[in-house]
Amino acid sequence: MAAEIEWVTGVIRAGRKFSGHGDEYDFSCTVNRRGEWAELIGGNGQVTPEIWREVKAALVAQGVTHAHWDRVNNAPRSIVATDKDQISVQPEQPCSQALNA
Repeated sequence: MAAEIEWVTGVIRAGRKFSGHGDEYDFSCTVNRRGEWAELIGGNGQVTPEIWREVKAALVAQGVTHAHWDRVNNAPRSIVATDKDQISVQPEQPCSQALNA
């Protein structure tokens, strides 16, 4: 007889002065995980290219290969990380991104 817990919900915190739990952070969100996929919800704070890189690295370190998120503030929007390390906000459907790209 055995029991197992599969954790599927967590919190992401990131920021310029953040290095570990208890530190000041600029961005946080809830993350729901299903296998190699993560859904980021309830984001709060500023998402900069540097913060996105740190969030991406944290997800990849946990074995996540794809992330899905959207931004809703009067109208649905997607947060898109471009090849030039810039983040643009577009009035489109929620997006998914391969993290190993």
